[in-house]
Amino acid sequence: MSSSPSFLDPVVLPLIKGNIILDVACGYGRWGCLLRTNYFEWGLSEPPVVDAFDVFEANVKHAEKMGVYRNVWQNELPCALPGETYNTILASEVLEHLPLSVVPQVLDEFEARAIDRVVVTTPNFECLRGGSDTFLGMNQFDAHLSFIPPEWLKKRGYKILGAGFGNPRTIQSRILGRCLGLLGVRNTSNLYSLSTYAPSLANLTVAYKDCRP
Repeated sequence: MSSSPSFLDPVVLPLIKGNIILDVACGYGRWGCLLRTNYFEWGLSEPPVVDAFDVFEANVKHAEKMGVYRNVWQNELPCALPGETYNTILASEVLEHLPLSVVPQVLDEFEARAIDRVVVTTPNFECLRGGSDTFLGMNQFDAHLSFIPPEWLKKRGYKILGAGFGNPRTIQSRILGRCLGLLGVRNTSNLYSLSTYAPSLANLTVAYKDCRP
């Protein structure tokens, strides 16, 4: 994913653990910037070490220039992660870009290499599409190939939160959205905190799994 919506930030950042982080499919590098500047959100007193990789060469070069990552490299999932283990492995808006058949293998690798926690975010409804024409060029890897239901992640031991508002997959979200529309409400940001703890209403799934007792 080239980037991710800002309504993820207050949900994801408090879930990060530790001071060595891997940003999977870093895109433009926005998570690298946030992890290096908002580290107090998860209790650190100084910036963490953050590594990153991405499959799109232009994203890798862009992320290198930002100066927020210790190491940035090009790689395509599924792949073996480098020798170092990480406190938290963050894969924001990544799984939907993979064929569904490889998602279990990818999560197995994340869970094996994370000391403390794996955090993933993914759309809460099916939104398949082709690649994107980004400001760094045409990125065919930005295509959405899969939908990963929160119920599937929950069976793997992930705890589920939500981010944003508006899930066309559930009737509760559709009814509430229609009622707001009839009332002339177009800005749904006031519902973001509700969606966090009522994931069926959310636009995006936020899932996390603790990898050690």
